Amino acid sequence: MNTYSKKVAVEQFGKRSNAYAACGTLMDQADLDTVVGLLDLKGHETVLDVATGTGYLAMALAPHVNNVIGIDITPGMLELAVRAAREKGLDNIENLVGDVEHLPFCKPEFDVVSARFSFHHFPEPLKSLSEMAMVLQPGGRLVIEDMVSSEDITKSEYQNTMENLRDPSHIRHYRASDLEQMMHEAGFEVVDRVGGGSDFYLDHWLEMAEPPAGNVKTIREMMRDSMDGDLSGLNVRVEDGQIVFTYATDIVVGMKRRSD
Repeated sequence: MNTYSKKVAVEQFGKRSNAYAACGTLMDQADLDTVVGLLDLKGHETVLDVATGTGYLAMALAPHVNNVIGIDITPGMLELAVRAAREKGLDNIENLVGDVEHLPFCKPEFDVVSARFSFHHFPEPLKSLSEMAMVLQPGGRLVIEDMVSSEDITKSEYQNTMENLRDPSHIRHYRASDLEQMMHEAGFEVVDRVGGGSDFYLDHWLEMAEPPAGNVKTIREMMRDSMDGDLSGLNVRVEDGQIVFTYATDIVVGMKRRSD
């Protein structure tokens, strides 16, 4: 992650740690159970949870594996993760400050690497995937869950324009096909994929990131315009007097290819 992007991300998530900790999508237990279930865990695994944030996935994985290391560039997020794990009595989670583009591990030592709702913040996605592949043992599994944009390039650009106006740390919501292609290039064979969706109220979504007032005005206009012809691919609509939209999400599991 380049220095500027890292600084922006640390500032953005540092000041909004509590808001993200209370985000319903991140806390969704059924979704967390789906991710855990896809990994077919046996109990002996060592897991690295990249961009762990407030630690929801790390805590969901911990009862099913030997140990979990959570890594994130935002100390404020990790403080909440440490506190939450302690409150749940989970003593097999270790949290470290670190950067996905420069993981502090020298050899393939993990059975599973995970990244949940964070890939869209990685400025160099292929470098990040290569780092995650480097620390995985051959045959190890990578699971990425994230919002994905429409396969329609124009709609994808429309959505990402709004995302960048809302959150300066946002890089890109990728199309599902792009994500799978990048995983393939980084040395993974995609072995499973589960699609889903998550509804957001526009007002709450904006409050989570606190963008400048001028950006809020532009985003609201773009959301309203999107209703005619679904310009953003987000199915923007009005429900009970409030603007609502739906993120498409993907959980993608890749296996690190073994050397011949």
